[in-house]
Amino acid sequence: MKNIYIASNSVEADSVVNKLSQNGINASCRQKENFSAMAGNTEVEFEIFVDDWEADKAKKLLSKKDYTPSMGFEKRRRMAAILSLVFIAAVFIIVIATSL
Repeated sequence: MKNIYIASNSVEADSVVNKLSQNGINASCRQKENFSAMAGNTEVEFEIFVDDWEADKAKKLLSKKDYTPSMGFEKRRRMAAILSLVFIAAVFIIVIATSL
């Protein structure tokens, strides 16, 4: 089995698995949790696997322009990191402002 795609949520993962299944490619999904100490939360990603001999066909199918799943995992991770930093900065400013 070969990992061909990482989805950022279960809806995106279901969409990818369904797209592959509709085109005759047997796909499975595994949930993976990553703890982020910096953000203080657990991020969940969904890894999509297909048989080795179907990996190229599956990647080609998912790379077509007519198929666009939701925001990718890396973009979501970057967005979460930025929002966490903004939140921490806001809390820091509020603490300083109330102590004066």
